[in-house]
Amino acid sequence: MKILQVYRSEPNNEVKTLVQILNRDRESDEFNLNVENPDYDVLVNKIFAADKTVCWW
Repeated sequence: MKILQVYRSEPNNEVKTLVQILNRDRESDEFNLNVENPDYDVLVNKIFAADKTVCWW
């Protein structure tokens, strides 16, 4: 199972710990929205390539 982690802001320590737990024994990918010009085409492709997507605000 492939999981995608999407971050709206820089993850804090709690989020990092939860991400490690969720990513355990899975293929994982990340996408950061907290950059100046996020590439939404890449995000859409990553969402469709993943089995599960988690958004962190």
